[in-house]
This record gives sequence, C-alpha cells and structure tokens, in this order.
Amino acid sequence: LRPRRGIVGTTGAASQPGQGYGYAPSSSSSSFYSNGQGYSYDYGSSGGERQAMSYGQQGPVSSSSSSRVSKELMGTFLLILVTACVLHADQNLAAPNLSAIASDFEMTPMQKDTRLGGMVQFGFFLIGGAVSLLVGPATDQIDRVTLLSAVVLSGAIPSLLMSYFVPSSKAGFFYFFLARICTGIAIGGSFPILFSLSADLFPASQRTFVATSISAATNVGAAVGGMLSGLLGPKYGWRVPFRFVGIPALICSILVRVLLEDPRTVKLRKKAMEDASSNRAFAAWGGSQDVAAASGYVRLDELDFLKFRKILDVRTNMLIFAQALPGCIPISCITTFLADYLAVEQGMMVQASTAVTAVFGVSCLCFAVTGGMIGQEIYNKKKDNLPLLIGTTSCLAPLPFIMLVNSPQSAVTSALQRPTVFALFLALCGGCAATTGPNVRAIMMNVNDSEVRGTVFSAFTLFDDLGKGMGPSLIVAMTAIFGRRMAYTLAFCFWWMSGAILFMVRKSLPADAAKSGGSLLPMKHK
Repeated sequence: LRPRRGIVGTTGAASQPGQGYGYAPSSSSSSFYSNGQGYSYDYGSSGGERQAMSYGQQGPVSSSSSSRVSKELMGTFLLILVTACVLHADQNLAAPNLSAIASDFEMTPMQKDTRLGGMVQFGFFLIGGAVSLLVGPATDQIDRVTLLSAVVLSGAIPSLLMSYFVPSSKAGFFYFFLARICTGIAIGGSFPILFSLSADLFPASQRTFVATSISAATNVGAAVGGMLSGLLGPKYGWRVPFRFVGIPALICSILVRVLLEDPRTVKLRKKAMEDASSNRAFAAWGGSQDVAAASGYVRLDELDFLKFRKILDVRTNMLIFAQALPGCIPISCITTFLADYLAVEQGMMVQASTAVTAVFGVSCLCFAVTGGMIGQEIYNKKKDNLPLLIGTTSCLAPLPFIMLVNSPQSAVTSALQRPTVFALFLALCGGCAATTGPNVRAIMMNVNDSEVRGTVFSAFTLFDDLGKGMGPSLIVAMTAIFGRRMAYTLAFCFWWMSGAILFMVRKSLPADAAKSGGSLLPMKHK
C-alpha cells in the first residue's frame, strides 16, 4: 500500500471520509471510493495503472460512467461541436465552383485540375498536416483553449480577406492559394487540440460518443459548406460563401477563448497555488512544480518531439496511421472532383451535383453517429471485434462510388439535369465509409495517455492530410494517363487497402487498450 494525500483507496482499502486521505494499492481496481460531495478525478498513468482523486459521498464509485454527457459539460460540448462544424465548413467551399474560380483566374481546363484540384489541395492539407506536427507537442504543454482559439482565428481571417480583396486575374490565384493554406493550417491544427481536450474532459465510457459527435460535426460542416457554396456560388459569385463561413468562425474563436477553460491548466494552476502557499523547502524536497510551470507558456526547446518516436511503440497507433493514408485518397476525390465531374461529364447542373455530395455528407453524419454508437457497444463488450466493423465498412464503401462514376449519364442524370434516385441512393450508401472515423479516433483516445494524446493526434492528422493532399495530385496524374473515369475508379479502390489494415488492428487493440488513461475533469457519478 502507498499512502497518498488526496488519493482515496480502491476496493478493500481504508479511507477517511471527508478528508481525502486513503491508501491506493499499486495495481488498479474496477471501483473507487469517494469522500463526501459526489465528484471524483480519474487519472491514467503509464503501464495501465489507474488512480482516482475523489470528492464525494463515502462508498464505492464505478470507474466507468454513463455514456451520457453531464449537464455541467453540455455547454462546453456544444461549443466544441459548433466550432468544429464552422471550421470545417470552409473545407469544401471551392469544390462546387471550381469552373467559376478557374474562369475568374483565367485558367485552362487542365490548369483547373492541376492547380485548383491538385496544387491547392496539396498545400491545403500537407502544409496543414506539417503544422500539426508542431501543434501536437504544443498541445501537450500549452493551454489548449488559447491554442484552439488561435488556430480557428488563423483560418477565419484569411478567408474573409480573400473573399473581399482577391483580384480577378491570374495573380489572384496566388492570394487564393495562400488563403487556402491558412485554412488548411487551421483545420490541421485543430484536430490534435479538439481530441486531446475532449479526452481530458470526458471519461473512457463517453469518448467514442464524443469522438463520434466531433467527427459528425466536421462532416456536417463540410456538407453544409459545400451545399451553401453550390447554392450561393452560381447566383452571387464564388466569393460570397467564404464570407458566410468566415464570420461565424471568427465569432466561435472569440467564444472559445472567453467561455472555455482547459482542465489541465486549472489543475496545474491549483497545484502551483498549493505549492506557493507551502514551505518552499518542503516543496523542493517533494519535487513540486514551480508556479511558472502553470502559466501556460512554453519555449520551443521545451517541446518534446521525441514523443513521436514513443507513440510508434504502440502497434495500434502504427496501424491506424498506416490506414489513414490510403483511406483519405477516395475522400479527396469526392470532396475535390466529384461535384465538378457530375456537372461536366454527367450533365448535371452545379446545384444538382452539389446535392449529390450533400446527400453523401448527410449519409456520413448518419453512419458516423450510428457507427459510433454501435462501435462503443462493441468496444465495451469485446474490443477486438471493433476492427471487424470498421474494416468491413471501409471495404464496402468503394462499391457505390465506382458504380456512380461508371454508370451511363441516363442512369445518374435526369432529363431536367438533376440527379436520379439511383444516383442519390449510391451517394447514400457511400456514407458507410464514415463509420471508420469516430471509431479510430476513439481507439486512439483509449490506447494513449493524456500526456501524449496531442502528439498522437497531430501524427494522425499528418497521415490523414498526406492522403487528402497527395490524393488530388495522384488523381490528376492518373487522369492524364487513364482519363477521368478510370482515375476516379482507381482512387476509390484505395479504401480496400485501408480496410485490410484495419482488420490487422484486431490483434493489438485489447493489449494496447489496457494502458488507457483517464479524464482530468471531475466526473459526477450518480
């Protein structure tokens, strides 16, 4: 037994009610005691050990709480979802109006594909992914609320400026390109922060639901942004949708900074205050942190980039990173080229082709939410069955899109230049690919401890963005060789490679999940 102040004992251990003293054995147990007010802290440590710091009524408290988000966290949860939604609404604003943008910047049809489709997407995702490598280690040390507000702001302001001041000429493409890179930085940098912060706000029993909700919010944002662009772009110009999205993003950035608080920063600040009020000699002997450690500032040389090597020791991390690259190439094909392909090659109106991608976005939302709920149940009952679910859905996803791009025009476009029921049905079925996203993010939350989650999600974002950034360039190269239809067909086949890798996660997940960390926010248990 190890005596600890503020640590209450696990089942069978003695504790003193009302004072927060107890004895915690070196191995973890499935329940904790609390001492009088109904709150408990649940921290994870390396080696799979779990500790509880509790404030509550005396008696055992289960370590796994309800999957329902508490009322105290609902406002925080909703603001995180709205911020993720608004931020990702900017992602697909250009796709429905590629031809109009190309005409505005005096491009040829080939330049439209190579520059707007390949070059812009390459910069959007790859530079954003590279920045996430810096944001990840910073997320593990700097105040995450301040960091999230900053990255959202970095995407909102350039989009607003670009929508008002970019000239309609060949030179205008350069400014458009820079603005899209800034948006890519905002989106790429937001992922490590959102999931690291959420993992510390919510316990393991709620993380799949939380990851599902964040993924669903990003899908909703991308779908609504694309639909907004398709509806407003042809009538008011391609720049107007960027204003409709940039202003709410700016507001969300301010609200995040004012209303949210990082639980890790609160914990460090409280610890620093306690250390400052105690005897300095005793604090030094006990190894306490200095007050400046909780200030939220960090030097570049303090960022631990060696964590990137450490996280690869977890086999589940390696497999999930590996599947992200081929799994995102089909997504890049859909978000970048599909709407324009349906309008140019299949004879649909721009608004009609946008409706097809919007149906796909709604389908992704439904599959993400449903798949996340089913995935949570499977994970709770038998962890190694979860990879079977996400691997199967990844292998089924290419089929409807291969049929969509290879069907004759009469099968997918009506006489009124609108999508047929068959085309909408195929787009609806293709949404099954979204089952993978929330579940793999929840897996990474559960197989990594709090101090490395930011680094883990920055690495995942990099591989994710590599697929989305290199995908359009690869597709443009295949288009030059095989033509559009065959190039898109081959792009969708990459989902099969991703599914095969996901099946391999089944062997490593149970062992890696045993090392899961806890949340940092007080959880009320009823």
